[in-house]
Amino acid sequence: MKSERDTFSRTLKEELSRVEITGTAQAYWEYRAITGLMEGKSKAKAAKLQAAGKQPPIHRSHIKPYLMRRLFYLKKRLSGSEPAKQGSLDDAYNRRSFLRGVFLTKGSLISPVRGHHLEMALPTQDQALLVQKLIADEGLKSGIVRRRSAWVVYIKDADNISQFLALLGATRSMLQYEDIRVQKTVKSSVLRQMNMDKANLSRSVESCLKQIEDILLIEREIGLHRLPKALREIAEARLNNQALTMEELGQVLNPPISKSAVNHRLRRIAQKADALRAKQKREQ
Repeated sequence: MKSERDTFSRTLKEELSRVEITGTAQAYWEYRAITGLMEGKSKAKAAKLQAAGKQPPIHRSHIKPYLMRRLFYLKKRLSGSEPAKQGSLDDAYNRRSFLRGVFLTKGSLISPVRGHHLEMALPTQDQALLVQKLIADEGLKSGIVRRRSAWVVYIKDADNISQFLALLGATRSMLQYEDIRVQKTVKSSVLRQMNMDKANLSRSVESCLKQIEDILLIEREIGLHRLPKALREIAEARLNNQALTMEELGQVLNPPISKSAVNHRLRRIAQKADALRAKQKREQ
């Protein structure tokens, strides 16, 4: 079973393998990136096999179908062209074509459902530094890390990843990436709001229970009739309307009072209840 990284990357690379190119210079630089990295990988693999006393294979059956398709397309575009007249990587179109070839050969991208991470694992540090420079020339940020035998150029910023996909010509994948990213953001926002509402409700319930406990203590020890009229009214209103918020509680009084007034009165009741508790503790 393919992982999400493989699935998302494969879909992206299938799209990149079908990007139309207008000039031979772009085809040249993308072809050069792909074949250069494939050749480097083949040489490294051959060296390992020879060191182990084995004969390296001469076929290239390991090449992915999307790469074979892309190479065939690029060769067709390059037919009859002169490599010496293909410009340089200072040209934005050439640069983006080169980066497309690098990503097709060595890149991967995890689904934004899991996080934001695009990378290209290159054989040498010089290649990694070159790719990082080309990405910087596009105004994007990337990093480099050594991982086993590879130098990995990575992009972790979601906005930079989207821009990078657009630069490569993967418009459909970029839109899909943004769609998943937005859905994830909305979902996170909803969950965060639900958690906040739950926490607020929990605090409200705890506060209400404490208010009722204070009122019952006062009623048991001295009687509510001993309270000033304003405190007696809010105490009786709370006992008769235990599910109401403080704002709603203020509206059942006649005349109605504000939430801050309700809070002030209940705070005075809490102070009287605390005083009674302190007295009980002294008398024990």
